[in-house]
Amino acid sequence: MIGGMEKKTELISLRDAAARLGVCRATVHNWTRLGLLVPAEAAPFRFAPETVAAFLRSRRDGEGAKLTRRANKSRSVARLNRGRFRKAVGCFRSLHLALESAMYAAVLKRLCREGEAEFREEKGEFVFLRKSVAAVMAGWCSRLKCPLDERMLRFLRTLPEMEDGESLGELYQALSSIGRRAVGGTYYTPTALVDESLSFGCGATRYLDPCCGSGHYLVRASAVLGLGAEQIYGIDCDPIAVELARINVLLAFPGEEFTPRIFRGNALTGRILRAEYGTFDFVATNPPWGGAASEGEESFSLFIHQALRFLKAGGRMSFLLPEAVLNIAAHAPLRRKLLESCRIDVIELLGRRFSGVFTPVVRIDAVRTPAPAEHHITIRHDSGREERAQHLVTERADCAIETGVTAQERAVVEKIFRCGGITLSGNADWALGIVTGDNARLLTFVPEPGAEPILRGGDVLPGCLREPRCFLRPGRLQQSAPLRFYHMVPKLVYRFIARRPVCAVDRGGRLTLNSANVLIPRLPSWPIELVARYLNSRLIGFLYVKRFGTCKILRRDLETLPFPSLSEAEAEELLRADDAAWEAELSRRFGLTEAEAQLIAHSLP
Repeated sequence: MIGGMEKKTELISLRDAAARLGVCRATVHNWTRLGLLVPAEAAPFRFAPETVAAFLRSRRDGEGAKLTRRANKSRSVARLNRGRFRKAVGCFRSLHLALESAMYAAVLKRLCREGEAEFREEKGEFVFLRKSVAAVMAGWCSRLKCPLDERMLRFLRTLPEMEDGESLGELYQALSSIGRRAVGGTYYTPTALVDESLSFGCGATRYLDPCCGSGHYLVRASAVLGLGAEQIYGIDCDPIAVELARINVLLAFPGEEFTPRIFRGNALTGRILRAEYGTFDFVATNPPWGGAASEGEESFSLFIHQALRFLKAGGRMSFLLPEAVLNIAAHAPLRRKLLESCRIDVIELLGRRFSGVFTPVVRIDAVRTPAPAEHHITIRHDSGREERAQHLVTERADCAIETGVTAQERAVVEKIFRCGGITLSGNADWALGIVTGDNARLLTFVPEPGAEPILRGGDVLPGCLREPRCFLRPGRLQQSAPLRFYHMVPKLVYRFIARRPVCAVDRGGRLTLNSANVLIPRLPSWPIELVARYLNSRLIGFLYVKRFGTCKILRRDLETLPFPSLSEAEAEELLRADDAAWEAELSRRFGLTEAEAQLIAHSLP
């Protein structure tokens, strides 16, 4: 500090921080937004070198490796930038070209390659050889704030050959702000996933993609379903994407004169389109995930509700969705709507199919007709296939659709729950971790006077805690439980994001960030150390994964877990037991056979 002012010249930019950490800028931005990496300045982000160095050291441990695997989008973006579009991206940045102008120039390049346009040197203009193409390009050009100029031509010359129908969409994603596209939940969909989804609509005569982007689904619909141009409809709220989709569909039908039925607008309203064009017998898309939504629902949920309105009776729909839609409580109303109004034919677990995105993907194929009583949903995954009676899923209060659970595993889960016992419901105090509301201002990775150590989810290991590497500065917080819960000694701290419970006893009375929550158990004859050991046990891990199947550890789920009744002497004996004896005693108390105990042992990594 000099004269009370910070030496800003010593700070490094977001670009430099990304280079030092070996990730893309979007990843650094997301880590900053989540409070994992704290900037010294927020507009624009600038970082203290020592903060970045400390964070780099933390990434070398298990938590850091997990962060890189989960959050790093550089694989998808850098591959594009290092590949055929690298030179064009550099030119785009150096010319400070508007995104829409750059994409207009890219379309000109593509049209020339396909023989749809020619550049007349003497007049310095492009001539379009098909009236339909000329009409679309003229309409688009009229919206551009600047006409075709030398900068656009320079950019056009740096572009590689735009040799396939996916090149425009890939370039658009490469030039767009990845941060903005992540917020919108939009990512490029691999062709194989598109084709698999479209194949469910075999025999369709009117197809709609209600969030069509640059038209990948629309183009493939002509090939996979054999549909004509007049049978394919698309809607998108992104004006550039709409223009790209129109051109891509025109190129899918060479030599034909038609106006692509692709419209700019919000398909979530849908009133004009339905009134003018009626209903459809097939709707398939990969809707935005986690984008802006209303009424407490995510955007993909609203798109499904609207798809059901677009579909005629007996119409088919196929959606690519985050796997959490199958069991997360927040999506229970959507599941009930689908189960009660549709016959769900197939649910296919696809794993992590979007580069740089941690969330697993699931495809749901359904028909808009009530399911007969005997109907079974087919669930496909890497290990094979399962069948679920749809009426049994509908009868569940949460309509959760269990996947990856065998009949034997389900029987063991039910057997354990039937044994009963005491639960944490009414026998514990709970506190959510602190939400600062301004991590950039209130969190630091460097100890400071007045800053208090704060535990994060990554600091919680089974049965032990790492020393906190993050510190909370004094200031107004967005959300906090009463401080007495954090300062309670002893207390349990558990990870919020995990597939199975991971917890440890805290005897330091430390604060927790919102990735680590607080549990203060009051179970009769259960010392807190034994509660921690029980929640970390293989048996409870099995129960949680097979019953709830989420990546979040929720209070309402923890409160259902059965704890065997113990005497104080039995509790003391269990505390002294080694791991093998401990797991064997848990199996005995729930009446499990040796085969059932082995099933639990082999079901978790």
